[in-house]
Amino acid sequence: MRITLSLARVFVVSLAAAGAGACGDDEKGSASGFATGTGTTVTSDDSTTAPTTEAPTTTTSTSTSSTSTSSSTSTSTSEPVVPTAGMTTDETTDETTSTSTTDGSSGTTGTEECGAPGILLVCDKGDDVDPFHAIGVGCPGAAENTIPITSPVFNSQPIAWRAARGFGTAEDPNAPGELLFRPREGEKFLVLSTGRVEKLDGDGVLVETVPQFDNDNNFNPDEPNALPAPMSHLVGSDNGQGGTPFAGCDGVHDCSDSIEPNWTLGNGDPNDMLSGAFTVEVPPGVDGFLFDAVFFSSEYPAFVGDTYNDMFIGWSTSEAYTGNVTFFDGQPFTVTSLAEAMETAGYVADAPELAGTGFETHGTTGWVTIQAQVVPGETFTFAFALMDMGDSSKATVTVVDHWRWDCKGCVPLEVDPLCGTEGHPKCCGLCVDPADDPQCGSEGHPACCTAG
Repeated sequence: MRITLSLARVFVVSLAAAGAGACGDDEKGSASGFATGTGTTVTSDDSTTAPTTEAPTTTTSTSTSSTSTSSSTSTSTSEPVVPTAGMTTDETTDETTSTSTTDGSSGTTGTEECGAPGILLVCDKGDDVDPFHAIGVGCPGAAENTIPITSPVFNSQPIAWRAARGFGTAEDPNAPGELLFRPREGEKFLVLSTGRVEKLDGDGVLVETVPQFDNDNNFNPDEPNALPAPMSHLVGSDNGQGGTPFAGCDGVHDCSDSIEPNWTLGNGDPNDMLSGAFTVEVPPGVDGFLFDAVFFSSEYPAFVGDTYNDMFIGWSTSEAYTGNVTFFDGQPFTVTSLAEAMETAGYVADAPELAGTGFETHGTTGWVTIQAQVVPGETFTFAFALMDMGDSSKATVTVVDHWRWDCKGCVPLEVDPLCGTEGHPKCCGLCVDPADDPQCGSEGHPACCTAG
């Protein structure tokens, strides 16, 4: 289901059950032999200022869902551009309810034809372990069939991440025999950890047998105490003065003003940091991008509100908005901020959904879909980082997958099975031509596109 608002946007499907986790202490681990993947680390010169504590509500949304369908309505309540996160369950179908444009019209097409790829190639097959391929970008092939990227940078020790075909052992109740935490696109997703990650099993699935509460230093660096460029923990709203999140972006610092309070809570002390970034050109007619993520932490519930407050950041440098774009129900991805979401919408404590993740008795948000706004034709950088805050212990994991474009002129195949045919909008980015992937439509592969 897609709802598009040109100034304040909301993407809401529905999310599943509840999640909780625990711990973090002040033991430090030094990192040496820091490994870089496809680039080098660049850090920004940051300092601390006083911010607001959470994102303001600039859109309102109501949602109803069942195991097979969902519907949603959305109303814009103010003007500032707000990147918002939706919630996702393991649903089998979605219904399009509305699409709004700046001129007040509605429908599934915009004023400019969507240039997002309708036949998206998959390249995270076989032995491919490229972290960017795992999330669905940077595949070789024609531009009309891929999401080309430039200047890719990925910085981490090998022990702290995996390109995996699944995580844990829990079965999806809506898809018997399938893993609950399985790829949303292609064959693999990217697993990032502030601790050390087990080797994959024979099926390429990550199953953790060691409790993540006892999983500490991943040998990534604890210094310097700054975010890699272009990210910054400094407030960026009101031309850098802060105080009105998502308004008056200074184009350099975090216009959501959401990182700084969590940075301060963690004593400005990030450790075991993994980071990555790539530059990408926005196709014509595309006004946003999306990606899917799951946040797990063993610091919940024991250290909620404490200095130990692990954090994941997804960052955009778009002309439409610069700053953190990764939110769930208006809250940034930190242990303290997401505590309530894990309890009410994720999986916690003895939930069977945590089996095999190492976060048993702790918690996760479950799958969350992140959406942010961009300007058609611009070139911007997407960056991300995961870190321990205030300690170098007690693991947090973020799974990332299915980075894709979003635009008014196209719909997913799941929304309109006839997309791409006469009288129907173009299919976008969520399906492949059977000639490119004969296994399309099967587990671990995108849906097959309908021939035009």
